[in-house]
Amino acid sequence: MIKHLIVEAESDKLFIQAFLRHEKLNLQLNIDVATPQDFESTAYTTKQAVFQQLPRLAKLLETGQVSHIGILVDMDFTDKTDIKSQNLRQISERLNPLGFHQRQQKNDNLGFYFENSDYDNPIGVWLMPNNEDEGYLETWVKMAMSSDQQSHFTQIENFIQSLGISHFKNPVTAMDKARIFTWLSTQTKPTQDLSKSLELIAANNPVYQNFKHWLVTTFQ
Repeated sequence: MIKHLIVEAESDKLFIQAFLRHEKLNLQLNIDVATPQDFESTAYTTKQAVFQQLPRLAKLLETGQVSHIGILVDMDFTDKTDIKSQNLRQISERLNPLGFHQRQQKNDNLGFYFENSDYDNPIGVWLMPNNEDEGYLETWVKMAMSSDQQSHFTQIENFIQSLGISHFKNPVTAMDKARIFTWLSTQTKPTQDLSKSLELIAANNPVYQNFKHWLVTTFQ
């Protein structure tokens, strides 16, 4: 039976596939990681495009074509209050009419689930980086970074800060990406492949373990 994990962009897809291989979960969970364009060639690779696929995905559950569904999107940054609630509201607006409702829980660190009593498996939702803070996949990498990389990364942060922010189209959203990719490009083996960060982050870090737990819980 097919298990779909929908992410925003091809870069997210490649990173998650690498994470599954890194943790040896690729064969165990057998997840099909896809972007909106894998379902619809004219779709955008954005968070809103992922949300727009939710009714289609729920229909696949109804017809028995898939057994498990998860979505992974960026929390993003905003000048408004409580972006987490905004994201969950948009998801609820698409899933509630189909009978899926958010599971009540005390701790959001392990992700979110939308349940429908007609189906065995809830739809899992992960808001990068950690279901609480603003940010992206790159923010998750920064949070999970191993302690022996911290000194180097601080130097990178100071360097990026020294350049100023006027040249960034959107400084708030660009900073974490600039820091992470500069950090990767100044390693012993320079790279711009974000999946290589998996060799430089701490697998025992709570944000890492929580994400792994969400994948296993959603797709096992």
